[in-house]
Amino acid sequence: MMTQTPDSAAGNRPALASGSSRRAIVSLWIGAVALLISVALIVLLVPVPALLPVAAAAALLAIVALLLGGRARRSAVARTGTAAVVVAAVALIVDLILVVVMAVGVLAGNGLNHVEVRATGGPAFAVSFADDTQAYDEEWASSGWKQYTTTGDSAEIVVTAPDDDTDSTVSCQILWNDELVVEQSGTGSVTCRYDAD
Repeated sequence: MMTQTPDSAAGNRPALASGSSRRAIVSLWIGAVALLISVALIVLLVPVPALLPVAAAAALLAIVALLLGGRARRSAVARTGTAAVVVAAVALIVDLILVVVMAVGVLAGNGLNHVEVRATGGPAFAVSFADDTQAYDEEWASSGWKQYTTTGDSAEIVVTAPDDDTDSTVSCQILWNDELVVEQSGTGSVTCRYDAD
């Protein structure tokens, strides 16, 4: 029966530590890449300004993870393994949040139409339009646009020149789900209306 002497056992430790260290570093890099992909998805697929600080914080975590990975080459395996687990856990949480947000967006997006109304005119003109919740009567200068979503199947905007300049040329446009569907221009007042039916 072969027994291992303390010297031979000690000789195996560096090889085991080296392999464990490599696995920990690889895990850390994979976690960092997953976290960076999550941040890219947030920026590209969920362009909500309120989420930009979250994306910045996640990017900062990824940078810290990369720095830890670089230092892990000279540090203990246990610390590297812990860092890898933390980075992977953060990436997983961000990914789960993204999946939920996207799923809710897809479910809520069914039946919604994206509308953009545009208008141009003289130095100032009046516009009237309505979304699903309220009507708007506003004064715009030179040109303007508003975006909203609707569950309905129509959109309308009325553009009116000021009372003291009724000969002024005004125009309107309606984009329905990012496609230009109506465009009108004339003097005094014009109406753009679109019915999806």
